[in-house]
Amino acid sequence: MRILVIVPPERKDFYNYLKTDTENDYLLLWHETKKQLSKNKNYIPDFFSETYYWNRFFTPAGLLKVIKPDKIIFFEIIDQRQIALIVNAGKKSITTFYLEHGAAGSRETAIERFEVPGFMRKNKIPKLFKRITTSFFTVIQTKIFYYSNVSGFSSKGNRLKYWKLPFVMLKDMPNKALHKLIFRERVPTWSIVFNQVNFQQYQLYTGINEKEAIFTGIPFFDKYYSKQENRNDGHIVYIEHPYLEENLVDWTEYHHKNIALALHRFAKINNRKIYIKLHPRSNKEIWKKYKIEGEFLSIIQEGEFTNLFLTSQLILGYSSSLINGFLCAQKNVVLLGWHPKPRIFGNDFSSTGLCHCSLSVEDLNAKYQFWVDHNLTVLDTTAYTRYLKEYNYPFDGNATDRVIWAICNMN
Repeated sequence: MRILVIVPPERKDFYNYLKTDTENDYLLLWHETKKQLSKNKNYIPDFFSETYYWNRFFTPAGLLKVIKPDKIIFFEIIDQRQIALIVNAGKKSITTFYLEHGAAGSRETAIERFEVPGFMRKNKIPKLFKRITTSFFTVIQTKIFYYSNVSGFSSKGNRLKYWKLPFVMLKDMPNKALHKLIFRERVPTWSIVFNQVNFQQYQLYTGINEKEAIFTGIPFFDKYYSKQENRNDGHIVYIEHPYLEENLVDWTEYHHKNIALALHRFAKINNRKIYIKLHPRSNKEIWKKYKIEGEFLSIIQEGEFTNLFLTSQLILGYSSSLINGFLCAQKNVVLLGWHPKPRIFGNDFSSTGLCHCSLSVEDLNAKYQFWVDHNLTVLDTTAYTRYLKEYNYPFDGNATDRVIWAICNMN
C-alpha cells in the first residue's frame, strides 16, 4: 500500500518504530513549500520513499488525485489543511488514522492549557502578523485549500462548524477551538491512542467513543520490556522540560539556573554521576553557559539513551510520557513539581503509589537515601498491575506489531 504520513520528519522518535513494516511504502507530507522541503531534504530518512509539500496542491481533492494514497496517518489533527484533508479523504472512503505520539495524556492538564496567560499578545498576534507579512500567498492558499470542501458533511450543522473553525482558532488556543466545535468529519476513521489516559484526553477534542479508538499499548516502550531484573549502575538521570523556553508554569531564568546549580552541587557533594537529559525543544545553550559539566554531571539531548535510563539508580522527572515508560520498566522514579509555584503539572503519576513525589529541589539532599532504598514499583505489585491496565496494556514488547497490524488491516 501507499501510506501517506503527515509528521515533522525531524521527530523520528514519533515514527521510528514503523520501519519494521517492510511490506508497504510510506510517503511524507509536511513542509509547506518546495523551498522548505529542498532545504531539509538531507534530514529526511530513507524510510520515506516519496516526499511532498502542501503548496503544491490547491485543494485536498487535487492532493489525493496526485498522491493516490491507500491510507493516511496523521500525528496531529489541529492544522487547517490536515482537517480539510481528513474531511475529503472521508468523502472518498480513504481510511485515515490518528497515531498517538505521547504516552501520558492528562485530561485535566489539557483543559488547563486551554488558557495560556498572554497567549494572544505574546504568541498569536505576533505569529499572525509575521505570517501575513512574510507568507501572504501561503495564507491565501491555505484558506482556498480549506474552504474548497463544500460537501462530505453529514449535516448542515457540521458544515457550519467546519466553516466557523478557522475564525474560532483566531482567538482561542487550537485545542480549545476543537473542543468547542466537535464534528465527526474532522476526526480520522480510526484513532490509535495506545492507552486509556491518552484516550480520555483525545476524547476532549474529538468526542469519539471507545469503539472508534484502538488500544495497542505503547510502541515506544517495547524496548523497555525485559523478563530480566533491571541493572543498577549507580547514576541518576534528570529528565528536563522546556518550561522556560515555552513560557510555562511561571519559570524564569533565575529559577532555571537555581535548579541547574542545585543538581551540580548535589552531584559533587555526593560523588554521584547525574545525567541531565534535555527535551528536544530545550535550548542547550542556556545550560552550557552555567559551566556545570564535568566529572559528575553531563548534559545530553539527542541520541538513544534507553540503556542509560534502564541502568540508572534513580530517575528525577517532571510529568511526561517518559515517566510512563520508566514505571512500566519498574524503575525508581521521583516525580518532580520543582516549579516556582510548587505543584505537579501534568499527569500526577505519584497518585498511582508507584513513584515518589518532590515539590522542592531541597528534597534531593533530605530524601535521597529514602528514595534509593524504596523502589515503589517493586514493593507494590498490586498497584503496578493496576497501573499497566490503565497506562500500557498489554506491556509485552509487542505494541509495535499491534500498531502496524491496525494500519495494515483496519479499513
